Amino acid sequence: MRLLNTKTLQLEEFVTDIPPYAILSHTWEKEEVTFHDLQNLETARTKSGYAKLWNACARALRYRFNWIWIDSCCINKESSAELSEAINSMYQYYEDAAICYVYLCDVSSKYPPRNPKSDFRESRWFSRGWTLQELLAPLHVVFLDKAWKRIGTRWSLRDVVSAVTTIPVGVFEGRAIDEYSVAQRMSWAAFRETTRPEDEAYCLMGMFGVSLPPIYGEGSTKAFIRLQQEIIKISDDRSIFAWVAETSQKDEQRGLLAKSPYEFRMSGEVMASKPDVIGARSSYSFANNGLRIHLPLEPTGFSHDEKSEKHVGAFINYEEVIFLASLLCESVVDGNYLSVYLRKTGEQCFVRCHSDEMVLRPSPPTLDNVCEVTVRENATLRRLQATRGTGTSDIFHVILLPSAQHFVCAEPRHFRGSKSASVDLHRLPDISLVYDHPGGESFILNLDRWGSTPSFYLQQKNTIRGTVACRDHPHVDSILGQLDSGDYISVNSETRGDFGINLEVDYIPKHDPNIEFLSETLRPPELGFIVPLNLELFDQYRDIEIFPSDLFGREISTDVAYVTIFHTENGLTSFSHCPFRIVTYKLIWYTIHVAFGVEESVAWTDIILQDDQSKETSEEVWKSYLDYGSRAERRLNGQTSSSVSAKFFISNISLSLTASVEKRTKVQLGSHLLCLESKQEVISRWLSE
Repeated sequence: MRLLNTKTLQLEEFVTDIPPYAILSHTWEKEEVTFHDLQNLETARTKSGYAKLWNACARALRYRFNWIWIDSCCINKESSAELSEAINSMYQYYEDAAICYVYLCDVSSKYPPRNPKSDFRESRWFSRGWTLQELLAPLHVVFLDKAWKRIGTRWSLRDVVSAVTTIPVGVFEGRAIDEYSVAQRMSWAAFRETTRPEDEAYCLMGMFGVSLPPIYGEGSTKAFIRLQQEIIKISDDRSIFAWVAETSQKDEQRGLLAKSPYEFRMSGEVMASKPDVIGARSSYSFANNGLRIHLPLEPTGFSHDEKSEKHVGAFINYEEVIFLASLLCESVVDGNYLSVYLRKTGEQCFVRCHSDEMVLRPSPPTLDNVCEVTVRENATLRRLQATRGTGTSDIFHVILLPSAQHFVCAEPRHFRGSKSASVDLHRLPDISLVYDHPGGESFILNLDRWGSTPSFYLQQKNTIRGTVACRDHPHVDSILGQLDSGDYISVNSETRGDFGINLEVDYIPKHDPNIEFLSETLRPPELGFIVPLNLELFDQYRDIEIFPSDLFGREISTDVAYVTIFHTENGLTSFSHCPFRIVTYKLIWYTIHVAFGVEESVAWTDIILQDDQSKETSEEVWKSYLDYGSRAERRLNGQTSSSVSAKFFISNISLSLTASVEKRTKVQLGSHLLCLESKQEVISRWLSE
């Protein structure tokens, strides 16, 4: 691989004995510095992208890294052989890096990422295909804002990153991604985009441990099918077939392979299949006439009029029968089993029909109708991330940031009065650094070894309130402890190129408006609604708003959005964990607020119609449904009725809108559907007549 020297900005190639290096993850902007630009630094300095390159090197050099890898300049993209090697090795490059700097050029660190005002969640970086592996592969990840100021780490922001990406928090806490089903991993890429269509598939190779020769020009569908074929060679996880086509393609005859990662958008809940229940018959492979696989089949009915049924004695000709084929996969949400529809087209030949649906069945499939045995291949999985070394030694460099420099080290004696300290745990297995300041506040930073892992944790001088121990988990790189005064001490670790660790101590006053977003951990939502983004017959929109803003929600298409809610807890609710939300449709003359949620496990909905004279905002409407609000009774009464309607007039037309809540009957994001039906009626008589 080719690395960039952070001091000289010269490129050097390494085949073996690769030195410790940092790596940059970013989204491409105008005038990136390329491999050929670096052959002449004067030329490189004229490009706007030079500032990014220089800042990345400066950041790495600050932490003692002499080398950094940046995709824009460390690959000669004019060489097709080198480009192919880099594409297939990219995951490994990020996996082997000592640290990954994620530069978010469109994010400001003014607000913490948990603050709804933060633009962290909206960063373009989270929508790009290649950045998925750049998030997953490295051992240490640091997020930097547009001014190259540290926002946090993948560990410290794991709950926020999970909410934004739909990737389970466990992945960021060290659980190997190979433990998640193929469908789940595909779902992480469902809403990501790439500049070149084929890269939708190529950017996922490392995550599944397969290789593909890139063929630009083959199109995204061919590339993605090739990717699935390679995965099938090393895995018998049938969740790879658990996808849902767009509704517009429901009548299209399909095979068992998806066309794009987007078709796995509903598959985040699909667990890996349990093929052992059918023994050796679990094997499947490709032949020249398609995929040969053994599936439990259950006839559901005839695809044409029943008059076309052909009976021979007790035998039914199944040429026109649609079957439910079980994938032997369960839903992690409710334990139901997943099946897809197959239609027989010839002797032992089937196509998938109704491909916009996956059916949930409460009981496991019967195994009365399973085809003959095929040869099974053993899986060859990539090495797990957890087997890698940490790339650091036992030397801690404790640094008080300017905000914390009113503290002074009081113990041990040889560090007394210092603002920084370097501790080698090989020579000193454990040490407690006591910090005091004249105002009376104090804290202890403990450094020790836990097994083979160096660790650090905070402790009060006279009490252990607020103690956070890094040794509880080897991936912890940020801790937050509260002092007796109510103020906070934050300690962030960052890997250095000389195999040391910087511990940077920050002081945060309790009145800091962002402290609640630093100390609170997001809780994954229990429930979700599919919400329509347009109303049939109502086309005079000015705006659509969902309140409160939803960190876990997302717009699935131009027609619908996925919105999450939480179970009611202890009466009053907060914005972050609310059990109901408001979707507001702002028309030219009217504003329609539709409230929906779950109260004591029962779904409810309500409609509020306002004319253009009303000053009530979405937030005010939302607050009115709280326990002390004017509409609280409507929420509570919603326990007995999940269907409400409203009628109003525009010109000489009477419009009515009915809202209802339905529980899902097929695989989809969320547990419920918010259904809105509208009707119009022309009024023939007017009062003036």
